[in-house]
Amino acid sequence: MRIPVTFCRDNLNKFILSGTWFGIMPFLFFSLLPELALDHPLLPWPGSLFLGLFLSLVLLPLAQKYGTIDLDRLLNSSLTYSLLVTALLGLFMLSRSASRLLPPDSQPDANEAIFYFLLATVLVVRPLLDLIQFAVARFVLRKQPDYQALLCDISSRIASALYLPDLLQLLTTELPERLMITNVGLMIMDEKRSRLYPENLRFGSSLWSESRLISLLRNGNQYFFCRPVPRDPQLSLELMEIRKAGFSLVYGLPGGSRYGGMLLLGSRRDSAPYTRRDVQVFSTLANQVNVALENALNYETLAESKEQLQMVYDKLVQAEKMAALGELTTVLAHELKNPLGIIRGSAQYLASSPRSVEMQQELLHYIIDEVDTLNLVISNLLGLARQKPPHFRQIDLRRELTTFICQWQQSTDHNRDVDIILSTTEYLPVMYADSRQLRQVLLNCVLNSEEVMPDGGVIKISAREQAGEQIEIILTDTGPGITEEDLKLVFRKFFTTKTKGMGLGLPVCRQIIRSHNGSIQLLNRRGGGVKVVIRLPLRPLVTVGHGQEIDTAADKTKTAMRKLWSSEY
Repeated sequence: MRIPVTFCRDNLNKFILSGTWFGIMPFLFFSLLPELALDHPLLPWPGSLFLGLFLSLVLLPLAQKYGTIDLDRLLNSSLTYSLLVTALLGLFMLSRSASRLLPPDSQPDANEAIFYFLLATVLVVRPLLDLIQFAVARFVLRKQPDYQALLCDISSRIASALYLPDLLQLLTTELPERLMITNVGLMIMDEKRSRLYPENLRFGSSLWSESRLISLLRNGNQYFFCRPVPRDPQLSLELMEIRKAGFSLVYGLPGGSRYGGMLLLGSRRDSAPYTRRDVQVFSTLANQVNVALENALNYETLAESKEQLQMVYDKLVQAEKMAALGELTTVLAHELKNPLGIIRGSAQYLASSPRSVEMQQELLHYIIDEVDTLNLVISNLLGLARQKPPHFRQIDLRRELTTFICQWQQSTDHNRDVDIILSTTEYLPVMYADSRQLRQVLLNCVLNSEEVMPDGGVIKISAREQAGEQIEIILTDTGPGITEEDLKLVFRKFFTTKTKGMGLGLPVCRQIIRSHNGSIQLLNRRGGGVKVVIRLPLRPLVTVGHGQEIDTAADKTKTAMRKLWSSEY
């Protein structure tokens, strides 16, 4: 696409300076320099002046017709190399003047002087050229944007912007300042709907998804200038609508799986037209904006999907909480109704008429037993809801197991017909755990095994070190085992196969083991009975993360309620 060249005041000054350079260049290179260096010109001075006049007169028509001349770059090169040639010419004249001051017998001949001058020129031309380019860029073209620094800085920031508001802020606020243009806009195509940024930007009266401009950009046109296009009135109308909104150049953003939209650029602040170099730099930026916009839109879609999934998950959790609440209500109604009925009946019987001392003692014993039953139900619920975070300390697991078995065998609740056998390796490493909570887990498991073996049996408890700094505790019994259907539900809250009980023992055990960053499993043995496998890390806090707390002590009430109703356990 041709770039239109118009001549504002600043642009005309640049054109005059460039034309002047082309006018004097033939005279310098073909007449003046050869005359000074070789004592005879390569081209007579009338011919060189005529050639320079011809180039300067041809330059303007070519620029207007084809738009192939970048006046900024041409002016930069013209000034730079004019100053360089002038500096070298001055050095050459100084060297010749200095050589003439020498005695006649010491003066070098012309060929030697030119050789030494060329040798010195090779050494100083590069530093001198860099110095001149810096001076021209600093004092003559100081209003031009530094595209090299811009591409290094803005490009990386655009490419790394994943959050759409951050990308929009960078494009609409900072980019115009760096490019030295009036404004930057962005149109994002979303199926048949378009979004304009900044949000106060408005133009067009029809669907842009069906516009002629979008169709051409989709078909491979990279950019359009906002000016009338001959033989395409629909495209001209759309481009003029964009021009009325304050933009001069439109780049297509094809995106990936869907069409991205358009990047809209305002005019230059110095009122000069865009040069070919400007268009090339903007094309590079547009490609990077295209990739960044696609990434930002994908990120936005993922964020929306995550939010929707979170809403669905919250609804599922709420439904599970309500189901747990209904199940808890049913269990409590069953567990509390019978003891309360017995207590009420006994109290009414005692109050109806005087009873004998033996009868009073018997009824009071019933009341106390039922109160103890109610207290046990409430304690089980609180044990699940108010599970304290473990207090880790060094323990000798072999000693802890031996002490637990000895104390349990001396307890009145122990079934004397059940034998408990402890089997451990000679050496068990020191581990970190809460000994009280581990005893509670072992007690629940032993109680369950003894309750299913009322006529006696054997319980074996073994412990050994596992790979990966773990300890494995295995408890087996010779009971009837568990059905496969019930085995899948044993850790579910309020699930029980007992005539008495609320089904909270094993959920509490799993809660304790998980707080130790371990695992617990129940399996049926091939020869009959159940096997409980508990795996615990030697250093739970190191496994979880150094300094990480298992629970937050500052919010015990909220944590307890969350654990009670959540499906985590």
